[in-house]
Amino acid sequence: MKRDLALWISVLAGPLLWLMSFEALFALAPWACIFQDKLALYVVTLAAFILSAASAFLGWRQWTALGREWAGEGGGPVPRGRIMAIGGIVLSSGSCLIIIAQAIPELMLRSCD
Repeated sequence: MKRDLALWISVLAGPLLWLMSFEALFALAPWACIFQDKLALYVVTLAAFILSAASAFLGWRQWTALGREWAGEGGGPVPRGRIMAIGGIVLSSGSCLIIIAQAIPELMLRSCD
């Protein structure tokens, strides 16, 4: 039960964190323009990146606990857990890259651009 929860968190957390950070940055953009302060945008981006990276690490930990092998063609909880762990690593790592790409305009542009 605990492993299943960790696997689901690893698979779902990265994309959900990206979506929440995207919405938060969109909502905070007018505030940053009014006050000419982008600190809140940086905090949201950094928090989303750290949590998404932690989700990828959680997937990696689950994969190593399941034997560091690729999922075979056999059925059962171990191959399913392996493919979920690999999927969690890939999705969360991809979300980290998207969060970084999303942060580039925040670093390059002024508050109201």
